Amino acid sequence: MIRKDYNTMILNRIEEQFNRVLPLGSMVSWASALAIYLSPIDNRFALYDALIGMLFILLCIFKNRLTAELKISITILIPIVIGVLSFMDGGFDSAAIQLIMLSNVVAVLFLSRKKSAVVAVVSIGVFIWLYYYSHGHPVDIPVKSGVALWFIQFIVFVFYLAVLHTVVYSIRGYLLESIEELQDSMERIFKLAYYDQLTGIPNHFYLDKMLLERRHQYKRGYLMIANIKNLNLINSVYGEDAGDEVLKEIARIFGMEVQKDELLSRISGNEFSLWFFAPDDEGFLRRLDALRMLFDTEFYLPRVSNKIEFNIGFKSHDGTCTLQETLHHAKLALTYAKTTDAVSVVSYDATMEENLKKDSYLRKRLDDALEDDVFEVYYQTKVDPLTGKVISVEALSRWNDTALGSISPNEFVPMLEGMNRADKFGEIVLRRVLNEYGRLCDKYGSHISVSVNISPSHLISAGFVDFVHSAVTASGVTPHKIIFEITEAVMIENFDRVLSIFHTLRDIGIKISLDDFGSGYSSLNYLAKLEIDELKIDKSFVDQIEINSRIDSMLDAIMRLASDYKLNVVAEGVETKLQYDKLLEVGCNEIQGYYFSKPEPL
Repeated sequence: MIRKDYNTMILNRIEEQFNRVLPLGSMVSWASALAIYLSPIDNRFALYDALIGMLFILLCIFKNRLTAELKISITILIPIVIGVLSFMDGGFDSAAIQLIMLSNVVAVLFLSRKKSAVVAVVSIGVFIWLYYYSHGHPVDIPVKSGVALWFIQFIVFVFYLAVLHTVVYSIRGYLLESIEELQDSMERIFKLAYYDQLTGIPNHFYLDKMLLERRHQYKRGYLMIANIKNLNLINSVYGEDAGDEVLKEIARIFGMEVQKDELLSRISGNEFSLWFFAPDDEGFLRRLDALRMLFDTEFYLPRVSNKIEFNIGFKSHDGTCTLQETLHHAKLALTYAKTTDAVSVVSYDATMEENLKKDSYLRKRLDDALEDDVFEVYYQTKVDPLTGKVISVEALSRWNDTALGSISPNEFVPMLEGMNRADKFGEIVLRRVLNEYGRLCDKYGSHISVSVNISPSHLISAGFVDFVHSAVTASGVTPHKIIFEITEAVMIENFDRVLSIFHTLRDIGIKISLDDFGSGYSSLNYLAKLEIDELKIDKSFVDQIEINSRIDSMLDAIMRLASDYKLNVVAEGVETKLQYDKLLEVGCNEIQGYYFSKPEPL
C-alpha cells in the first residue's frame, strides 16, 4: 500500500481552489480601481488596484506554469501590499493590520513552519516600517494615532502571531500524527486483507483485485497456478511447522523469478499463482524451465528431504477474454493436471470443462460409495509352483456402481488418493478382509495367508498403526497370517518414518511384502535396510521372460538375493506356461496370475 504525502495533497488542493479564485480576484481588483477612480480618493490607489488586477490576469494566463507554492506566496503578498496601501490612506484605523494578519493565516496554514516564520518576521518589519514611515511624512500621510496606541497594537500583533503559530502548528501536528496513525492502521488492515500472513506475498484477494484493476494493462501474458503435490505428505511426516517452512521457501524461490509488473500470490493452502509476461508458449515454457532450475539449486531445508513436486495449470491471455476468465481456465487446467496425474504441466483447452464435469460426477459417486460401503473384495490365489497348492491370496478391491457400471481400481484408487480418502478406503478393505478370513480358511484351509495392499498415504497417516492393531485384535485373526503389500514409492520420500512403522507392524506380527519389485530404481537399497518378509516381482518384469534373453540371469540374481535375506518370492502377472516354467526353474516360491486364476469373490 502506497503511503500518501499529505502535505503535497494539501498543496494540490489549494492550487485547485486558487486557480478558481484568480478570475474573481481580477474582477474585484478592476472594480475597486474603477470605484476609486470615480471617487475623490487619490487616483494613484486606482492605479495600484488596476496593477493588482493585471497581476491576477497574468496569473490566470500562466497558472499552469507556476508552482502551488509560488501561487500561495503571491496570495500572501497581495494582502500585505493592499494593507500597506490602505495604511497610507487611513493609518492604523484602516484595514491594513487585518490584511497583514490574513497573509499570516494563509502562510501558517499552507507553508512550512520555517517559511511561515519568515512571513511573520517580514510582517513585523512592515509593521515597524509603517510607523516610522507615517512619522516621516506628517503632511502627506495623516496619522490618527499616537505612539502609545501604535505600541499597544504592535504588542497585540506580535502576540497574535505567536498564538497563531503555536495553535495552528499544534493542531496541524496533531492532525498529521492522527493521519499517520490512520495510514498505519490502513496499511495493517490492507496487509491482513490482501497478503498471506505466512509467506508475506499477496493472497487470492489481491490477485482478484489486481486482475480487475489491470484488466487493460495485461494484454499479453500467461497465468499459471502451481499446486504442491506432496505438501500433505510433508505435513504428516515432518509436522506442520516443516510444511510452513516449505511454503515460505517456495514463495522465496518463486519471487526470484518474478519480474517487474509480474504478479506472484498464494491463493490457497498449497497453491501459488504467477502472472508471467511471455511472447508465446515457447517463451513461457522457458520461464518454467528457469523455475525448475531455481528449485534444483536454491531449495534447501535441512528438516525436509523430500523433493518438491508441482502440478501446474496455465492459460495464455491475449485480451480476447477477461482476466477473471483466464484465471478460471488456469484453475481448470490445474484441476485436470491433478486428476490425470499423468502430465504435471497442463495448458487449458476447451474440452477440459466437460471432462472435469464427468470427473466431478465420478468423485461424487466415489464419495457416496465410501459412505455406503458398497465396495467388494475379490481374492486372487498365490500358488506353490511345485505342488499347485494355494498358499495365500491377495485381496483386490472392486467397485460396481449402479449408474456407471464397473470402475477399474486403476481409475478409482488414484482418485481416492487425490481426494485424501485413501485411509478411509483402506480401513474399509482391511476390515472386510479380516471379517472374511474365516470363510477364506473354510475355502482354502487354515494355513492360508492373505495380502492386503496399503496405500502410501494410509501407511504414514497418524492413526494407521493403532487402527491396525485394534482391528486385528478385534477380529481374532492371527497377525502373521496378514501380509501388507507396500510399494517402494512410499519409501523414496519417507524412509525413516516407514522404517519405524515397519518395525511396529512386525512387532504386532504382521508380515511386510515389497510390491512391484523390479519396477523401481532403488529396490536393492531397501533390501539392505528394511526388515521385510517377501518380494513381489512386478508383472512388467515377468512379461519380459518371453522376449528378453537377459532376463534369466536377472531372475537368478533376484533369487540369490532373496535367499541371502531369507525372503519369500512371489511372481505376479504370470499368464503363460513358459513364464511358469521359467519361474519354477529359478525357484520362485509362489506364483500369482491368470495362468492359475483370476480374482474372484468368495
